[in-house]
Amino acid sequence: MKEKSLICTVNTKNEKNREDTGSLKFQKPSDDNSLVEELEYDLVNKNKEIIELQKRLEDAQERIHDVILQKESLEKRVNKMELKKLSLKFDKCDELKNNFSKLEHRMQITKEQLDDARNKIKFQENFINLSENRVKFMEKVIDDLENRGLKDYLRRRFPETFIEYKKE
Repeated sequence: MKEKSLICTVNTKNEKNREDTGSLKFQKPSDDNSLVEELEYDLVNKNKEIIELQKRLEDAQERIHDVILQKESLEKRVNKMELKKLSLKFDKCDELKNNFSKLEHRMQITKEQLDDARNKIKFQENFINLSENRVKFMEKVIDDLENRGLKDYLRRRFPETFIEYKKE
């Protein structure tokens, strides 16, 4: 059925060509055979062209498929690289956080040690001040005892500094 419709379309084309040339002659049966042979030859050529175009289409589709697969593969690689890059950034961030925590902890310990040292220094300064005051007081007591008069010695009267010393 397809062949007949194809032949009819070709016949109408041939008829139009003949009309264009101005020949309106009726075809003879021998002309029909040659026309059929010519149409069959055209049909074979067209079929060959269709097969060739189908092969080219298949090749193009295979190339497109290969390009799509390659694109998907490249996208996967890019995604992996981006994930690795992000992973490295997160690792670096974690490392920086750990270093910061270590430094902060070390700073806190150093601060506590400095505070302890400052308190010890203050205590020692206070002790030294008290000791100096105590030494001065004892020197005063000794001086007062040495400078006490014979009357005070016989009456057993002691200087006030000595009495304060005894109270402590």
